[in-house]
Amino acid sequence: MALGRLILLAVLCAVAAVACNSPPTIPVSTTALQRAYWGLPTAGPSADVTSQVTCPNGYPCDVFADAANYSGSKADLNNRLVVIWTCQPQHFVLSEVVASGLKVRMDCVGGMPLVPRTIAITSASWGADAGQTVDVTQAVRNICGDDSWRCQVPAMAYIFGQPDNVARPKTLRIRYTCNGMTTPGQQAVENSVADLRCERGTDLDKSPAAP
Repeated sequence: MALGRLILLAVLCAVAAVACNSPPTIPVSTTALQRAYWGLPTAGPSADVTSQVTCPNGYPCDVFADAANYSGSKADLNNRLVVIWTCQPQHFVLSEVVASGLKVRMDCVGGMPLVPRTIAITSASWGADAGQTVDVTQAVRNICGDDSWRCQVPAMAYIFGQPDNVARPKTLRIRYTCNGMTTPGQQAVENSVADLRCERGTDLDKSPAAP
């Protein structure tokens, strides 16, 4: 009888140890398309092809940068496809920019839960280093939303306009806070993505519910 109790106690202790030492459960993500753009920088608002992007089999979903997929588009190797999507409950806004002939994989890659910190956009500008720049703060806020913990913002002329008519590279500069704390900010050259994050190196050692 005593031996049976000892075995049961040992089993319970082993189960408890495994439970305590197991990594936090990675939540299942829900992916949703936010915006999609296709074309040349000069396309302006007409580059918005959100209504033409579908994922019949659900997510993950491949979106191809192919002129044949978008009515009225002409084949041009300078065309770019931009896709912006969200991941919940991670509060992520992810995006990717690809050249003609490639594809964007709309997916939410799982990872260790981090301490949640909300991004707030304080200012954003767009334009050439030696040319005219414009304030695009509200446009960036529209992409990131009010409660994102990570936000990838594409630096694209057909999203933010063309401050001047000179064909020179433009830069997107973004200042933001994490739970009210100022960060160094991020910038991205045209046709790339500014990746706004709030995690810290110590986050993996803390509970996801920590402040």
